[in-house]
Amino acid sequence: MNTNPERVTQYSCVTFVLTQPPDPRLLPLLTDSSSYKRLTRYFLVICESWVEAERFLLDQRLREQVNVVALTRRRERGSDQTLWDVLIRKLIHPSGSPHVYKINQWSAVDGFRNTQTLFPEQMENFYGMKFTGATLNFKPLVDFDKIEGSRVVRPKPSLDAFMLEVIAKKLNFTYDLVMPEDGQWGNLKEKGVWGGVLGDVQFRRVNFSLCLIMLVERVRAADFTRMYFPDPMSFVTLKSRPKPPWQKIITPFQSEVWVMTVCSVVGGMLLYYVISVTQADLDNSKLGSSHVFIYMFGSFVSQTVLDIPWLSSGRVFLGFWLIHGLLVTTYYRTSLTGTLAVPFASPTIDTLHQLLSSDLKYGMKNSKGAQYHMFSTSKVPLYQQLFKDMHLYTPSKSMDLVYEGKYAYFSYKSNLEFSVATMFTNTYGETDLHIAKEEFFPGGFGWAFPKGAVYLRAFDKVMWRVVQAGLIRKWLQDLYILHKRENLARTSSENMNGISDTNKNDKVIILNLNHLQGPFLALVLGFGGGVLMLLLELVTTCLHLGKE
Repeated sequence: MNTNPERVTQYSCVTFVLTQPPDPRLLPLLTDSSSYKRLTRYFLVICESWVEAERFLLDQRLREQVNVVALTRRRERGSDQTLWDVLIRKLIHPSGSPHVYKINQWSAVDGFRNTQTLFPEQMENFYGMKFTGATLNFKPLVDFDKIEGSRVVRPKPSLDAFMLEVIAKKLNFTYDLVMPEDGQWGNLKEKGVWGGVLGDVQFRRVNFSLCLIMLVERVRAADFTRMYFPDPMSFVTLKSRPKPPWQKIITPFQSEVWVMTVCSVVGGMLLYYVISVTQADLDNSKLGSSHVFIYMFGSFVSQTVLDIPWLSSGRVFLGFWLIHGLLVTTYYRTSLTGTLAVPFASPTIDTLHQLLSSDLKYGMKNSKGAQYHMFSTSKVPLYQQLFKDMHLYTPSKSMDLVYEGKYAYFSYKSNLEFSVATMFTNTYGETDLHIAKEEFFPGGFGWAFPKGAVYLRAFDKVMWRVVQAGLIRKWLQDLYILHKRENLARTSSENMNGISDTNKNDKVIILNLNHLQGPFLALVLGFGGGVLMLLLELVTTCLHLGKE
């Protein structure tokens, strides 16, 4: 079995029947928990006396083994019948240390004296034992207040805090929650050695951890409960906003339409000028170049053409030019009206490929947890490309950068939804943030325990009852309501101090200078162009008079 662990399934069991206590060199191999995950072991060992049986049962190398029985043989008084005393030890005892006692007796004639099971449940009651758990802040799963000058934290309403309270009440134990010294979730320092929360579990500095993403590499360092909360990754960005008001005067047409319009004006001027020159040769009448420009451009702003050419070619050209100007103007006005009525915003970013092709920076929290590990070790080209430019900031700074509109923040979807709903949503249920539709790195959370921890099954059993009862969903709903009320109270307090939300549902909107940036920009450009032409004409005139 030690050389072929693959042959042992995850939930297998094995029974060791020994005619004497095992050699000290053999016992570590029989109790090794690193090779067999979820392997249940049963030990039945024949001992010469109660003293030898107690020594074996209380051996520290068996502290993580629940199902251990010692058998001692003796003669019944006044009879030649051989009796076998069945001894076990209670791992968790009110005295605070393991306690050995006789649970049954067997003889070849009468069999077992009672029907009590040989391997009773050891972890039903911890008799007020104190456990220590490691965790970090991660809403809505974990939330706490720090205690000044201490690693111990004071839990606040959160999903894992609710569940831990239920488990502690059911199994009768107390607990402290502490933060890891390095402030990390679980970074792999070297082969097989972890830091952070997982490192505290791996080296038994704590008894368990709260929420940890279950990774293959992590399962090699610690035992996990069943997944109680599936949660994929995603990212959040600022919603696309309408373009600045001054750009609305050019928004109705795409760039190629503007180029074609300018080219048509220039071409129309040249052609109309040629027609006017031809007509002048016949009747000595000629239009100036400035008049030609005014006539060509004026058709776009509903100006009347005062001088109608008498040449048939000129009239045909002018007629179709006026139709062209009418159509272009009509299309522009219609599109401009729609742009002003329903401001256009560019599509939101919903996929990783869209994020890569955008000009946004992106990153994740700086605690180097499962997200960092998955991106840094991934063999997928897309994830490798993303990791090259990944930034690491605190969650609060990351969300501030997102709100500025230049950043995308990677995290687990439950954390993003909770943060947006409770911290970045106003009293009308509106938010400026957008959570991407694409989900990646599907996974889930479990609690980690030291390898071979005998109390894991008791925790897992109660936890799974909580999941099956639907309490996870109920607690999440309660947390959303609680934090929304706190956010509403905070917002109301700010409003009383002069900070108020803008009611976007107002039916009457009074136009301000911000709305009319486009018209005034056109006026400024016109004034600037007129002044520039005036200066050019003055310079040209001065040069002409100087030559004379």
